[in-house]
Amino acid sequence: MFGLVLPLIENYLREAGFWHMANIGQGCKLDSKLISAFIER
Repeated sequence: MFGLVLPLIENYLREAGFWHMANIGQGCKLDSKLISAFIER
């Protein structure tokens, strides 16, 4: 997943306030487990 956010987690990123992180990180590999940990906290 390089620069693309799966629609499945897009809403979770928005709700958690991390959507901007996905946009900043374009071209970087996103770690789904790390994102899940942020959302859970």
